[in-house]
Amino acid sequence: MAAGIARRPIPPIFSTQKFMPFHFPDMLVIRHGETQWNVAGRLQGHKDTPLTANGVRRTLEVGTHLAVRVAACKDARFWVSPLGRARQTASILADVWGVSFDCFVDQTSLVERAFGVWEGRSAEEIEQAFPEQFEADRADPWGYAMPGGESHVELMARMRSWLVGLDRSTPHVVVAHSVSLRALRGVYTGAAPEDILAYCEPQTAAFWLSGGQETMIDALA
Repeated sequence: MAAGIARRPIPPIFSTQKFMPFHFPDMLVIRHGETQWNVAGRLQGHKDTPLTANGVRRTLEVGTHLAVRVAACKDARFWVSPLGRARQTASILADVWGVSFDCFVDQTSLVERAFGVWEGRSAEEIEQAFPEQFEADRADPWGYAMPGGESHVELMARMRSWLVGLDRSTPHVVVAHSVSLRALRGVYTGAAPEDILAYCEPQTAAFWLSGGQETMIDALA
């Protein structure tokens, strides 16, 4: 997701809404490594660009830092978004962790939020090309879906539907995307919409989710 799209306050209808937490399994969730369009500040959504050299380097660092934690996740299930940048990240992590890449199961529910006609464009280009859409998103960042795209409401429903079906007797390792993981974390912790929209994490960020709580793991610690 590109940075720089200013947000107005969420309409009052959303300001007190929270999502009821559910007894979800322990999870280690990881955002994919930096890509070419991340550097260019372009929305990717369902489109794809490969990892940069820095993205590969950081994925190696994060994988090394997480190796002991992953090894301790006995009988863990491994999941990955089927988009190329997430699969490339998962492939590197699998090598670092000494697990077969085939352990990672493609899960379409983990794909990035669809940004429709906005994909491949920067925030400035979106504002210039689609000023009415841009303003509609600013006015209702939670409920608005651009043409061909997906609202946060729809994304949250998608993520919750997948989470409630997971085996709760075993931990899960997930490699996905910025906005899709924000939705996953929000569902898991029962966060309010305004908190989810305020989430901001670095590339290749990792979070440990357990008991309805989340902890960001500092790979440089």
